[in-house]
Amino acid sequence: MARPFEWRCEFHDGTAWRVLPSVQTVNIFRGRRLQIDDYAADVGTVTSLFPSDWTYTPKLGDRVLIYIYKENWLTTIDEATCFWGNIRDVDIDYGFVENMDSVTISCEGLQADWGRAQLNAFSLVQDTTDEQIADVGTQVGLNVAAFFGRSIASAQTYTGNALDLVNTITRTEEARMYAGQTTPTFKSTEVLWWFGRNSLQPKVFFLNDGTGSSSSIDLKYEGIRFRSSADNFYNQVTITPLSVAAQVAGGVTTPIFGLQKDTVDYSTGQADDHAEWLLANFATKNSTLAEITLTDVQQVPRPLPTPLFNTDMITLCTDAVASQARISFRGDVYNTIIEGIQISATPQQTRVTVFMSGQDNNAYLILDDAVYGKLDENKLGF
Repeated sequence: MARPFEWRCEFHDGTAWRVLPSVQTVNIFRGRRLQIDDYAADVGTVTSLFPSDWTYTPKLGDRVLIYIYKENWLTTIDEATCFWGNIRDVDIDYGFVENMDSVTISCEGLQADWGRAQLNAFSLVQDTTDEQIADVGTQVGLNVAAFFGRSIASAQTYTGNALDLVNTITRTEEARMYAGQTTPTFKSTEVLWWFGRNSLQPKVFFLNDGTGSSSSIDLKYEGIRFRSSADNFYNQVTITPLSVAAQVAGGVTTPIFGLQKDTVDYSTGQADDHAEWLLANFATKNSTLAEITLTDVQQVPRPLPTPLFNTDMITLCTDAVASQARISFRGDVYNTIIEGIQISATPQQTRVTVFMSGQDNNAYLILDDAVYGKLDENKLGF
C-alpha cells in the first residue's frame, strides 16, 4: 500500500505566505460534471484545529493555495498545487475546551476573479475564439493561456460579467478550461488554461482494472460508473448566435429532447455545423462511462529505476481537467476526456472522483481542411 498524501494549505495575508497548521480534511471540486455544463469557480474547503494557537489568522479575501507535499515528486519540486483562489469564509466551531476547536475555511477558485470583473461596452473584434478569450483576459487584467480556437467568434460590444462572456465563447468553441499555474514551480503565476476542442490533450492518464495491457504508469481504480444518456441525450439541437439567425439540427424524431445554446458563432453556416456536431455527440442513447473513483493508497509504486511513487496520481489531482483518460475495464478500452475532478482527503487517505465524457463521442464528420481539421486525425471542426 502506498503512503498517503500529505496535504498542506497556505494563505497570503497581504504581507507573506503563511502555512495553515493542523490540516485535517481537504475537499476540492474543479471543472464540471457534464460536457453540457458551463464553468463556475472551483471550490475548496480545508479544516484545521486549534485556532487559539495560530500565529497568523486567515481572513476573507486572502489568496490561498491547497497542495500535496511530497519530496522531489517532480525533479526537485516538493509541492503539487491542486487549488488556486481566495478565502471566501472562515467558520469557527468552538468545542468544550480549546483543543477541540476547529476551523473550516471555504475557498473560491481563480475563476471567481473573472466572475467579479464587470465589462462595460467592451468591444471585441471578429476573431478566432482563443484570440477573443485572450483579449478578455487582457481587458480585465487576468492571466490566460488559450490554445487552438477553431471557431470564429463574431464581433460584439459587451456589457456584463466577464466569466459569463468567457463561458459564451467557450460554449461556441466547445472548449474546456481550468485554473492552474504557468509552470510546476510552486507559487508560479496563476493562469486560466483554455483549450479548444481540437487541442492536444495536456496529459493522457491510464487507468486499469488489471484486464488491460499493463505499464508502470497505470492507475488502479476502485469504482467505475456508467451512466445512461438521460443527462446527455438530445435529438434536436438549437444554436442561437448573437448576431445571426438560430440554426436547428434534428427534430425529426418525436418526442423531441431539445438542447439550446447561446453562442457567438459568426455565421449561419458555422452555427449550423455547430448544431450538427452537437447532435452527433448527444443523439445516442447508449450508456457512457461517467465517473471513476480511485485513492492514493491503492496505487502500486513504479519499479526501479523510475521513481518509486506513481507520480501520475499527483498529476491527476493537479492537471486532470481537459486531459484524456484511457480506461481498461473488463477487457475493453474506453477513451474519455476528463471534465471535472472531486478530491476528498484526510491524513489517512485521498479519494479522487473523476468525471468524464466519451472522447469517441467528440469525433465525427472528419474534415480535410487547414482550419477545421484533417482526415485520419480523429478531429472535428465546425
